[in-house]
Amino acid sequence: MPTDSNWSSRITEKVGKRLAERRKELGLSQATLGERLGLEKESVSRIESGKIAPSLSRLAMFCDALNLSFEELLMDVSTHPSDSAKALIASLEDLSPRQRDIVLRAARNLAALLRDE
Repeated sequence: MPTDSNWSSRITEKVGKRLAERRKELGLSQATLGERLGLEKESVSRIESGKIAPSLSRLAMFCDALNLSFEELLMDVSTHPSDSAKALIASLEDLSPRQRDIVLRAARNLAALLRDE
């Protein structure tokens, strides 16, 4: 686990950003989401901007209202390599085998280039 004192605030910001992205994907305003959660619009805004860290129970409420699993939320903000791999795999699910092959070849080539830097 990183020892950087800002690590927790960076995670809080990433979680908030992901919640905001999902809310926007669903076409919801902060006020509408707040009504569904029993929160003021300002509370939704502070959580989405990373100014306050939501409790686990509050995160569960957000995830439920946004039809977002904890796994999806946390995988998107994790810095662990295996979580990044899982997120990449999930993004390929709706592609054809041929399209997945193209993406995988491109990713392997890019990784090789980056290793050679």
